[in-house]
Amino acid sequence: MSIRFGILLIPSPSFTARAYRARQLICGQYGSWAAEMHMLHLTVAGFFQCSEAALAEVEAGLQAAAEKSRQREPRFSLHHQGVTGASGNIFLDLSGPPRPEALHKLHGDVVDMVRRVSGAVLEMEHVEGDYWPHVTMMQYAKLPSAVMADALEFAQGVVDDLAVPESANAWRLLLVRFQSQAAEEDWNGGRWAADLSWEIVSSYPL
Repeated sequence: MSIRFGILLIPSPSFTARAYRARQLICGQYGSWAAEMHMLHLTVAGFFQCSEAALAEVEAGLQAAAEKSRQREPRFSLHHQGVTGASGNIFLDLSGPPRPEALHKLHGDVVDMVRRVSGAVLEMEHVEGDYWPHVTMMQYAKLPSAVMADALEFAQGVVDDLAVPESANAWRLLLVRFQSQAAEEDWNGGRWAADLSWEIVSSYPL
């Protein structure tokens, strides 16, 4: 069994409920289930290696990062700019405008903390300039280009019809343990979608 960890941000329940339903419809309509294997979330730091012995240090660091975020701006706002997508992926884009400064600061604090933990290994993608806040609505769909265009139009229609709120509040920061036999040691290409399971290790209010 291959194990990775993730640090995820969960938006407010009212946003999550409608976005989750939209994701179910989009994935179901186009027969692509990778996104549905996850809880609905924004990734802060995803699929990193961490020894069990180092988890206590990561948890303490996340508690401090969440407290710092609450002091800066409790339950900071997030705004989505609609549906976007490419290469078999569809997202709700939460990058702004306005740019979610509180989220970027939280991301920076979390990444810096994990990098300082002996026994934790982050991928190179976790740098501030590459951080793109989004919620994944469909992932790794192997659709012809014309069908992908249909999927994007369908996704926008679903998001509009379900009245997914244009804004949400940050709600919880989670540390999650992921497991997959199919992924082996390659967690970058979606092989985990065959059998991903996960458990929440700890949760911190934002």
